[in-house]
Amino acid sequence: MAEQLQAELECPPFPMALSYLWQAWARLRRRTPAGINGPNPITIEAIDAFIRRTGLRLDPGDIQLIEDIDDLYLSKMAEQASERDRQQALKDGLGRASKQGGKRIANG
Repeated sequence: MAEQLQAELECPPFPMALSYLWQAWARLRRRTPAGINGPNPITIEAIDAFIRRTGLRLDPGDIQLIEDIDDLYLSKMAEQASERDRQQALKDGLGRASKQGGKRIANG
């Protein structure tokens, strides 16, 4: 069991040459407000303002990578929200079933 969990947690080493992109994404993500349905995507306008204000030089490929990282983040967040919703629905359903079962016993 521990070996299986360890294998699932293993990933390739972080490419240090791209750490500037990860840091840029993290800074942008921290300043992107969430909406009613969860996190919003980082906009191209936010990236443009970030580049202008920080002086960081990003080529179109760098911007694409930031957008790709953000798309993966948003996808994972949506999966987690969906799983939380599923678990809550299951709990709610079990709670209702338990209450109905109690009523049947009392009325029976």
